[in-house]
Order: sequence, then structure tokens, then C-alpha cells
Amino acid sequence: MMVDKKNLEKKYSIGVDLGGTNIVSAIVNYQGKIVSRLKVPTLAEKGKEATVKRIIEAIHKNIAQSTITPDDIIGIGIGAPGPLDIKRGIINFAPNLPGWRDIPLKKILEDEFNMKIVLENDANAAAWGERCFGAGQGINNLVCFTLGTGIGGGIIIDGKIYHGNNCGAGELGHMTVNKDGPRCNCGNYGCLEAFSSATGIKNRIKSRIKEGIKSDFLNFDSDDELLDSIRLKSIFETARKGDKLTKDIVKEAISYLGIAIANITNILNPEMVVLVGGITNEGDKLLIPLKEEVKKRAFYSNYKSLKIVIGELGGNAGVLGAAALLWIPVNRSY
Repeated sequence: MMVDKKNLEKKYSIGVDLGGTNIVSAIVNYQGKIVSRLKVPTLAEKGKEATVKRIIEAIHKNIAQSTITPDDIIGIGIGAPGPLDIKRGIINFAPNLPGWRDIPLKKILEDEFNMKIVLENDANAAAWGERCFGAGQGINNLVCFTLGTGIGGGIIIDGKIYHGNNCGAGELGHMTVNKDGPRCNCGNYGCLEAFSSATGIKNRIKSRIKEGIKSDFLNFDSDDELLDSIRLKSIFETARKGDKLTKDIVKEAISYLGIAIANITNILNPEMVVLVGGITNEGDKLLIPLKEEVKKRAFYSNYKSLKIVIGELGGNAGVLGAAALLWIPVNRSY
């Protein structure tokens, strides 16, 4: 859809970020300003039909709580976990959404809302958000790591999202970093996600506790539900207090993330690596050891020109990027 530039300020797009833990919907203008935002739990364990229903309900509620009419909305962009068939609008498989195989999400949402729907990988959407409105503005070659429940990746080459041969590019979380590592949700062993995602970190702690290794601060035995309820921030704080178990796991998670970034640095030689997601709340406590690991492993000529930064958009990178997908015909400078 082409939008008359004179009427841009009167038009909006909706960005949706479909995560394993939460669904976020936001109504956004062409400048990246969020005018209405809604966040609801995904409740993925209830199955794909329930999750699709929650996506639809979240979008409807988001519109209802705003002052925007459907006629002012040019379309909906949705960032979803992959791999995806972007051309057909199908989610082929989502490791952190049980039962999600070959889901025609684009068609489902078109039928419900009767407007343009653009489906994109969630990490690509986050990368695009940072490229359009955040840390990556003006950067034509960047890689984005989304560090949350799982780990995703978005690759931008020459100012365009790189999708690969069949839209499967950018699955950085499923880069094998240790062939003898733990089993990942994708079925492989030793993926980056199994070590450095929030889920991976918690699973590693569970595994050590079940092996009989004690924690001085986490006062429970092998209660999986109790550990699942602990925030990642608390785990990092516990590690800083000197708890050997969590300290070793956190150090391991950062080290494997550094290995992955070094690999990408040597393969793609990007201008920037942008990190988004919950772990980035650690700031320099993450960046300093991470950069040391990358420097140790990447070609110096590639590393010295590389910027490793934390994204500027926080939890809104995905929804802003998804919404910006609708403005591409207007804002070609992005």
C-alpha cells in the first residue's frame, strides 16, 4: 500500500511481537512513536489455537484502548519466531511455541482484520526496529541478537533484511557452539540458545543442582517450578554475590555468546552487532566480558572496526520493527 506523504501523520501501523512468554501489540506512526501499547502473557502451554486467539484479542484490545480508528491503520506487521515461509505467511516451526507447525498466521489475521498483513521473523523485526529507530540508524550492515526466552538473530546487509535462500537465515540461536552440549528445544545439541538464553541459563542451573552441586543463595533443591519463577536479573545478582554455581553458569553463557559473535564477525564482517532482550539489562557487566571474548576469537581487523552495542529500543524493538515493515514503500531511506 502506498500512502500519500501529506497524510502520513494521520496514518498508523500495528506492530506485533509474538514471543514465547509475552505477546506485545503496539500502534505506531511512521516516525516510530508508539501511541498505544498492550502486553499480554502468551500462555503458549495452552496450545496453538489458544495462542492465535490471544494474538487476535490483543490486537483488538489495543485498537479499542486507543483513539485510532481501523480506517487509519494501513496494516499489521507481526514478528514471529521461525523458521517461516514469509512469502506464504506461514510459521513452519516455532521451538518455544508447543505444537506450532505450518501455521498460516498471515491468512488467519487477514481474514480477521481485513487489512494488509506482513509476517516477519521476530528477530529480523527487532533488527529492523533498531535499524529504523534505534542504535542502528545509519548502519547498513548489522547483526542483531535477541536474547530472551530463546535466542534469535536478524541480519541486515546493504540496508536490507537478509532472508537467505528460503527465508531461513538469521537463526543465530541455533548455531552449534559446543557439539557435546545440552539438548536444545529445536532438537539439536549444543546450540547457543541452550547455553545463553534465559531458558538455557535456568536449565543449566537445574542440571547442576540435580547433579548435587549446591548454591549458597538459591535455597531450593531441584524444584523446577521455583527456579522457572526466578527472574534472570536475580540470577545475575546471585552470581555477583559470589555464588559459584550461578557465577559459573553466567560466565559460561557470556563466553558462548562471545564465541557466536566472533563467528559472525569473521563470516559477515558487520559494522555493528546489536544486542536486545532481558540479558542486556546487565549493561557493562555483560558488555565488558563479552567484548573480551570476541576480541580473543575474532580476526583483529574485523573486531577493531566492530561496534558491539545494546539496543536503544528496549522491549519495543520487535513491535517497532514489525510496524516499520508497513512503511517500507514510504520510507525507502530505511
